[in-house]
Amino acid sequence: MNGRSMRDEALRSGRLVFDYGQLATLGGMPRGHAKVYASRLVRKGLAAKVANGIITFTEDPFLVATQLVEPSYVSLNSALYLRGSVTQVPSVVECVTTRTSTTIGWAKISYHRIVPPLMFGYERVARYGGYLFAATKEKAVLDMVYYGMTPRTEELDLDEGKLRRMGRPYHTSGGQRGRRVVKWVKQRAQ
Repeated sequence: MNGRSMRDEALRSGRLVFDYGQLATLGGMPRGHAKVYASRLVRKGLAAKVANGIITFTEDPFLVATQLVEPSYVSLNSALYLRGSVTQVPSVVECVTTRTSTTIGWAKISYHRIVPPLMFGYERVARYGGYLFAATKEKAVLDMVYYGMTPRTEELDLDEGKLRRMGRPYHTSGGQRGRRVVKWVKQRAQ
């Protein structure tokens, strides 16, 4: 397998961010060989290095975001933008993850930690030949409340039943932030 065929195979998979181990599996080769192929792909401009040992075949920060840190999903205003509910392009792609909160400044991606029982309410979304995971509108709004933001929901056409159902796990799993969500849902979805 040469570098171009590895890139083509990667693009066919829909996954656009790979570490050396994932490239090795994709190409059926030892990890050391995958590292050499990755270096060649970057040198030829067929891929870009995103982090130590990780390359990408896309510059779209939405696609990079949920494939770079796993598990994660695009949420908050970023998810509302992806779903066409808001028109303002976010300056930072905001994601939710069960891993440590972090910001990747050069990629303009921010990850917010959430407890594992609240890691739900997202879907796989196709985008530019790849895929990402994005919160539903209702989950994006609940995440906003969870992180202390005040969502403007007047024009979002939210499903009140979904809000109530999705709000239930916050009661037992979310601590103080969760109680804030439960209170907001009670006030909103009567």
